[in-house]
Amino acid sequence: MRWYMVAVLGVLVASISFAAAQGAATSVEALQAEIARLKEQLAKLEAKLAEIQSGQKAVERVTKRFEPIVIGGYIQMRYERDSSRPTDEKNLETGRAKENFRLRRVRLDVRGAPIKGLLYRLQVDASETDVSLRDAYLELQSGDGIFTFGHFKVPLLEEVLESSAVRWTPERARVSTALFPGERDRGIAYTLRKSGVPEITFGLFSGTRARQTQDSLTTRKSWLLRLAQPLGKDGKLGRIWIGRMDGIGRRDFDKGDIRNFDRERTAIGLLFTPISGLTIRGEWVDGKDAGTAANPTVKVRGWYALLGYKLPNLPITLYAKHDQYDPNRGERGNTFKRTALGIQYDLNRTTRFNLTFEDESNPSATRWTFQTQVRY
Repeated sequence: MRWYMVAVLGVLVASISFAAAQGAATSVEALQAEIARLKEQLAKLEAKLAEIQSGQKAVERVTKRFEPIVIGGYIQMRYERDSSRPTDEKNLETGRAKENFRLRRVRLDVRGAPIKGLLYRLQVDASETDVSLRDAYLELQSGDGIFTFGHFKVPLLEEVLESSAVRWTPERARVSTALFPGERDRGIAYTLRKSGVPEITFGLFSGTRARQTQDSLTTRKSWLLRLAQPLGKDGKLGRIWIGRMDGIGRRDFDKGDIRNFDRERTAIGLLFTPISGLTIRGEWVDGKDAGTAANPTVKVRGWYALLGYKLPNLPITLYAKHDQYDPNRGERGNTFKRTALGIQYDLNRTTRFNLTFEDESNPSATRWTFQTQVRY
């Protein structure tokens, strides 16, 4: 009996050992299979990661290319009440009523600096039926000077250079709009800004241009020279400036009667900021411009004076402005005059509201303008 029990125990031990060996072999095979599967998944993940990294590098290249670009602009929405008689009230194309809601300006402004010292700018306006070009130019920094080349604002009057986004009154003075229609011209200018000396600007411009081709109508280009002197330390008290522009323009006075006229302009200006919040500015222009077919060149003169005061610790600015323009000094009683009073409320850095009252003579009119401006 004893030997029988020993034999049975031996068989059981052998069976257990065999089963354990078989289980161990199975576990190793399963583990090896799992490792192989994980390696395959890892290879797929590595391939996917390489694909993502390649796409990321392509995006980075595009991003770096467009990184210097800054896109901005502003929208000016208005309600106007004008006492003057409506123009072409029966004409659906150009007529306007005494009361109007309108989009005065819808600007898209794109600026970029692809390399250090070089700036380009493109600005368009979409407020009317067609999109119109406002600015398209390059600026190149060269030492203490800047070269500007393309389609840009004529750098003679401060009010012309001032953006409509910061101007208080609805429109520029009549002398600015009459002698610098659109405020811009095509040409090249050089401005030297060096500490201790007046700012000097010299420019050559196309002058009057054909409506269709936008090319210059005269071989003789308009030239410009302007000097500006800061007042006080770093110009904290303002500045004074004087400039002159001259050239030959061409105008179709009456159905094909094209005549040359002199585009001479001499300007003097002052910006004075004696205390915080107070702004005093004025410009005076004397020169020549287009007259009639019988008298192509006439003497003109105009000026404006602007006073503004920002109330302390409040987002409110009060302003007043008077401007005059004589389109022909050889005639009497034709001087345009306008007085404006207004208030501006700055809701935040991007939104403001303006309410302006204007009284005009030659022709006689009164006008209320409520304007909301949003910058982006």
